[in-house]
Amino acid sequence: MPVREIALVARAQGLRTHLLTRDTLETLADADDLPAFARRLSRVGASIDPIGDTPDVFAIERAAGRTAHRHLRTLYRWQERARGVLDVFAAHQDRRSLRALLRGAAQGAPMEARLDGLVPTPLLPQRAHAELARQPSPAAVVDQLMLLSHPDAPRLAPLVHTSQPDLLAVEAALLRGFAERATRLAAGTDETLREFVGTLIDIGNVQNALLLSSGPRDVDPMAMFVTGGRYLTARSFRTAATAASEEIALRTLAAALTRSPLASALPVVPGHVAHLDRAFLSDALGRLARAARVEPMSSAALLRVLLLIDAQNRDLRVLAWGAVLGTPPSLRKQQLVTPR
Repeated sequence: MPVREIALVARAQGLRTHLLTRDTLETLADADDLPAFARRLSRVGASIDPIGDTPDVFAIERAAGRTAHRHLRTLYRWQERARGVLDVFAAHQDRRSLRALLRGAAQGAPMEARLDGLVPTPLLPQRAHAELARQPSPAAVVDQLMLLSHPDAPRLAPLVHTSQPDLLAVEAALLRGFAERATRLAAGTDETLREFVGTLIDIGNVQNALLLSSGPRDVDPMAMFVTGGRYLTARSFRTAATAASEEIALRTLAAALTRSPLASALPVVPGHVAHLDRAFLSDALGRLARAARVEPMSSAALLRVLLLIDAQNRDLRVLAWGAVLGTPPSLRKQQLVTPR
């Protein structure tokens, strides 16, 4: 590993000590309501950015997002010219952000809701997220992406400049854009990162197959399949996508992925496709921890820290909303992804 990459991994390992532990998160989960949660969160010191004078749930989400952004900025500064793990992680976050922003625009969601959980990247910084979240329609979001010279804008434009934007096709286009960039970025790295990219493509295909199984029947399923995954074949994708119900599609996918790392993420409850992201994140953290112990200066170690930053951002949002909704503390703790 080049010296500059060793320095980056070492910096990431030091940054990991500033993330909240599982024990701290479980203590936060015991808060009776949002004000109590905000008070407890303020006691963790500099680990989390200040919430501000009005500790509502959106202020807490913004503080969690700023914290994630601060940690990532530190690592980007140490990246220098080395391309690989950080760029793949940024491409993954960009895809997630654009999915949320485009769906939020289609649904007419409030700006705060569209920004929920988004992690800024060099290509889509905070100011770009804010501008995209203000747009009144998916077409306007893509027009703004054109101005930002985002590489996915040309492939998205024909899908949203219609009377009825095709959100299923948008999902496939975003996954295809990620697959192209991430596969290229990971090509010259190690097996750990290449498998991570392939598995993310598999997860995206699984989600799209489930959407098709419960959606319109006049869509060509193979137009939604994205190549580059590791474990889910085109044949299994088609079988799941054309299943009579989402429940049957889940069983088909679980059988097809039995011998893959994704087996533990399936099955999920029908109607809860988003839970796949949580299950994948939890499983990936466990596998990367084992790989990092074997090679502490490998891409596994750096990738795990990046996913821990992602997990903390997610967990703080889950706990904040749990406090607002009065979810039992035991359930809030079950939903945490940060490992012990």
